[in-house]
Amino acid sequence: PSACLGILSQTRAEGPIARYSLTFIMSSDIVVVVLLAAVMTVARPLISPEASFSLGVFRDLGKEILGSIALGTTIGLVLAAYLHLVGKQLLVVFIVLGFGANEAINYIHFEPLLAFLVAGFVVQNFSKHGGRFLDAIEQTGGVVYVIFFASAGAHLDLNALKSLWQVALILCGARALITYGATRFAARMANDSPVIKKWGFAGLLSQAGIALGIATKISQEFPQFGAGFRALGIAAVALNEMIGPIIFKFALDKNGESKANDEGKIDVGVEPA
Repeated sequence: PSACLGILSQTRAEGPIARYSLTFIMSSDIVVVVLLAAVMTVARPLISPEASFSLGVFRDLGKEILGSIALGTTIGLVLAAYLHLVGKQLLVVFIVLGFGANEAINYIHFEPLLAFLVAGFVVQNFSKHGGRFLDAIEQTGGVVYVIFFASAGAHLDLNALKSLWQVALILCGARALITYGATRFAARMANDSPVIKKWGFAGLLSQAGIALGIATKISQEFPQFGAGFRALGIAAVALNEMIGPIIFKFALDKNGESKANDEGKIDVGVEPA
């Protein structure tokens, strides 16, 4: 749900809903990437006739997950050292990581999504340069979003989408209902505050970067049905992006967590020098 992260960044929201949404989103991204690697490992021999299934695939899966975590930790430490010693031309560094490191990680059969998630976690939590790292990402985010979403749109099969839009609509509706019900149930079981019980679901409706990345990954690994699956994934993301951010922003405003001043400008919390 990177759209919700964008809203949190733009509004500088602080409060129970913002903290709950941020914690859940970050945790769920890691869980989803690990589950993706596990499911693809098990599904590959069931779908591809040339692949065979054995208990050894779980050993390979463990190596892939642990290797991706170790590699992501190394990348994070290198990034932290670069920020400390140089700290310039970060756009070039991100491009090199996005293309060069991504291909290298795929070549050694590790999981790029998990590795880069761990790298960002390491920089933010185990170095003093997390703020600079986030600022650099926000400044270069526009370029990344243009390339990423333009690529996703270029691979969208309109013929497949035409036959799948009803499925995408049902999928989005079912996901929204399940998210709402599961959030209410979990908040009640955890004895969360009333505001979380009522609005905790709002930050979980959107989908964007991770979902599109998963759709692209599956389409590459399983060409038998990859094009249709990617079209369905893009359609579902588009529908969720039309509704999810609006509901999340409304929940933040309703509970007074958005830091917007009377003139409608975002208060970034920085005093003038």
